[in-house]
Amino acid sequence: MIITKTPFISACALVILAACNPDSTGSKNPSQEKLFDNHWTMTKSTDKGATQLEPNASSDGRTTRRLSVEQLRTSIPLLFNGVTWTETLRGSSTNAFDALSRTLGEADYIEVTAPNTEPSPLFAKFMDDMAGNVCEAALRADLQITGAGRSLIPYEEDVDRNLRFLRLKFHGIYVPENSMEGLTDLRQLYDDILSDTNSTGQAWGGICVAILTAPEFMAY
Repeated sequence: MIITKTPFISACALVILAACNPDSTGSKNPSQEKLFDNHWTMTKSTDKGATQLEPNASSDGRTTRRLSVEQLRTSIPLLFNGVTWTETLRGSSTNAFDALSRTLGEADYIEVTAPNTEPSPLFAKFMDDMAGNVCEAALRADLQITGAGRSLIPYEEDVDRNLRFLRLKFHGIYVPENSMEGLTDLRQLYDDILSDTNSTGQAWGGICVAILTAPEFMAY
């Protein structure tokens, strides 16, 4: 019986020879492989859909600040037709914003180089004193004139209209004529003081102090 070589046997022989000889045809020497010259070549990115850069980022706003001494020193006379906070010190009338500037947090740029605008009980106490002083002087000045020239009570006979005037002037809040929104507490305060004292002057003085010491005026 004659055995002849088949193509299958020849192929197997070639595979065995190739495995034994790494330099034979069909294999590559690692040193001859093609390398990338630049591994940082930019490619076009694919769209992965909408996302957020900081999905858990806090959205807190800034902390509350109160008016600075300079803001009060400038604004109070403008709001009250030249009336400002004055105290008698060493026998003479003195601008209290100047005399108490360091206590109220104003920087002197010698020892303190940044103003302190943090709300504090001490500042609130002095603002109560300031409001009482300024409102009393402003009411006295208003009673000496009539009409729209008054800083506090140009519409003294119409309580609600005068409250709307004060709310807009000092807090920047407009209340329409047919609405009492934002005025209810002030109207109740006016009625309570008037009932206790039977004096419109004291009632308007209480309203003035309440408006000046309110957060809508002092804080921003």
